[in-house]
Amino acid sequence: MNQTSPTPARPLAPTAAIRWWAVFAAIVLLLAWLVPAGHQLDPDFAAWRAWQEALRDLIARHWLLAVALVFVLHTLLAALGLPGASLLMFAAGSGFGAALGTLLCLTGCTAGATLAMLGSRRWLQPWVRRRYGARLAELEARIAADGASWLFSLRLLPVVPFTVVNLAAGLTPMRTWTFTWISFVGMAAGTFVYVNAGSELGHVRHLADLHSPSMLASLAALALLPWLLKPLLRRLRLATR
Repeated sequence: MNQTSPTPARPLAPTAAIRWWAVFAAIVLLLAWLVPAGHQLDPDFAAWRAWQEALRDLIARHWLLAVALVFVLHTLLAALGLPGASLLMFAAGSGFGAALGTLLCLTGCTAGATLAMLGSRRWLQPWVRRRYGARLAELEARIAADGASWLFSLRLLPVVPFTVVNLAAGLTPMRTWTFTWISFVGMAAGTFVYVNAGSELGHVRHLADLHSPSMLASLAALALLPWLLKPLLRRLRLATR
């Protein structure tokens, strides 16, 4: 039986904390601006409602195409390490709802991550092995001992950039199926929070809707997710000792 102790839980990196709070702060500032400026806006959000109705009508008339488009876009963003995934999650939640939007974004993101990992294994690993053979062997030994826990931790709390995790995993002997299902499970909570926030924004029809309990709860979850998940991650690590 392997007696290697799991790596202690890492604190949330400053860049990750800044990213989470920046998203939350931007939404809060927008809401704060809307409230005093409400007299200058259409109280019925006519333009917003028109855009929502057009989006949902387009999805209703071309449902399969819309599903495929969201999935493919999210796969490409994840595989190529391009920005925009968060905005796509908001849009998917607004157009498809929390459940289907989460499923589409989560499967697309997982597929893209797996493609990136396989690409790293095919083209990057041979070069790294030739240049840094000893260091790569040490990394492979660590992944063999605690690779699943390492990956799940980084998916649950993304203290390391998403693309870096994909490329680093491709340098290791981790099985493709292990990488895929752990990525799927680890990213589920974060994906749902973003998509659900988009779904709640999709229900806004009047200025007062911005202060509904469900909207405020979704914004709170978006801001507090990393800190809510840290105790869970700590418990999971203790359970694997």
